[in-house]
Amino acid sequence: MKIINVANDFSILPGGRKISDGSHTGEHFYHILVENLNSLSEDEVLEINFDGGLSAGSSFLDQSFAGLIRNHILTKSQFKKRIHLTATEHPEIIEKVNKYVLNA
Repeated sequence: MKIINVANDFSILPGGRKISDGSHTGEHFYHILVENLNSLSEDEVLEINFDGGLSAGSSFLDQSFAGLIRNHILTKSQFKKRIHLTATEHPEIIEKVNKYVLNA
């Protein structure tokens, strides 16, 4: 298992969709997710921990996570098996990600 703590490893307040929107956007994080998934075996889990951050914007979450489905990096079934989300401080993040992935 590989763990990415968003607040420590990326930004305490990630937001925006495209790289042109700023420095800590969904598109940036999407590429980090793809790189990490590619470095793991197909049965390994990538844990994304949002604790310690202030929150995460909707555009960021959609671009980062639903983008994995839209761009055929993972199927929805693979997403459920390979991506584990932790957000005890902001549990709504997990709800939003699950909604965006379901609708991708």
